[in-house]
Amino acid sequence: MSPKEHSPLVKLSLSYFHQSFGDLLSVRALISDFTRSLIEGLFERITWFGRTKQDYQNFERTARASYSFLEQGNKVKHKDIAQQFALVIDKIIPASNDSAKAGSEASQEPESNPDSRIKKYLEFYKVMYERLLPIICSTIIYAFGISKNSKEKAFIPMNDGKVSLKAIDKMEKLLHYPENRLAIGINSHIRNAYAHENYKILDGARVELWDINPNTRKLTWGPEIWTLQQLITLCDELWVNSLGITCALVLYDVNNRQIVAERGWVSPAKPPPLREGELKNTIDSIVDKLGFYLKDIKVSPNFISLTLSTKSKGINQESKLMLGYENHVRLFKIPMWYEEKRIIDQLVIFLHRIIPYVEPDIKISIQVLSSNGEPLGALITDLPTIINLNLVSIKPQIVEGIRHIFKRDTLQDCVTFVEKEGAPKFVGISPSPPKK
Repeated sequence: MSPKEHSPLVKLSLSYFHQSFGDLLSVRALISDFTRSLIEGLFERITWFGRTKQDYQNFERTARASYSFLEQGNKVKHKDIAQQFALVIDKIIPASNDSAKAGSEASQEPESNPDSRIKKYLEFYKVMYERLLPIICSTIIYAFGISKNSKEKAFIPMNDGKVSLKAIDKMEKLLHYPENRLAIGINSHIRNAYAHENYKILDGARVELWDINPNTRKLTWGPEIWTLQQLITLCDELWVNSLGITCALVLYDVNNRQIVAERGWVSPAKPPPLREGELKNTIDSIVDKLGFYLKDIKVSPNFISLTLSTKSKGINQESKLMLGYENHVRLFKIPMWYEEKRIIDQLVIFLHRIIPYVEPDIKISIQVLSSNGEPLGALITDLPTIINLNLVSIKPQIVEGIRHIFKRDTLQDCVTFVEKEGAPKFVGISPSPPKK
């Protein structure tokens, strides 16, 4: 799926987010492009067809409980929590995508091959346990330890930002209520049995599992016989809970991003260089939102050449979005309209948005065509020029005052049109049409 292609659920993600967690958002809440992508991914996964109301309630409860741990730690050592969060924030999406991929492979395995499905679901569980949970739980467990003034070493993440999941068991002693929602779906014995090949697949879609202490070689758990359906249920339970934990981190980022930046607690981290294909997809996604189509891109060391075409004005209208479930259809209406924007203003915004993705000394040439293919003008500059502007806003009057610094600017006051979408409006529920 390309960066511009999403399921319809993405359009509803921010609405769902505000509806579910609006009471937790601070007056300084800021949803960055990065956080928005996290929210879209989360709500696409938790509201996907087949999910139940109970799934969503569990997701929301875990998000709220986990966020509470973060806030309690913030009250004691705000800076320390923010710096720990900064160590893992860029690892969340790759780790989540790895787990989602493993889950997709497991669910797509043919039902006619239960032996293979058992292995796929055990692998899915292992990927979540080893790659995802140690990342998304680390800041929350660290904050919990700080809030409890605990000296427990297990609550302190390792240098790579991860935490041992054994710390979750140690939290139980300090909790004043019986349930620790971080522990939902976690079974170290299942992971150990698969990781150390202590299992035997049986007939009837079943598997026998056992856990052995690697030091003493003594049996510590099992043997137990699990059905394929039990494994599927356990994996889904852990996956839903991991989405809730990730949502807590999203809430933390939304509520603390501006404060952390203003106080200089964390140095902005530059993402690793993108490969040419990744850079093209990123630029394509950015210009699409700014009113352009990407017609051509050439990338060479320290130079990028782009050819863009403008978008035409469409019809202001409401689009209909229907989400079909087994017994009903939910109908939404989304207002859509077009805004006229000067090309030069949009390109200055674009140049600022690509700063994190390219080398700081790169030169950029942008040729702009009309929607009919006629040349409208060009903009040639370099990234140091853009960075040194230190613009606090990109209003047309401000851009007009700095146009003279560009090496070449022949765009005059040419315009493009940007498609805008309002918040989805829930219209109602109707029965699903009869199956043919």
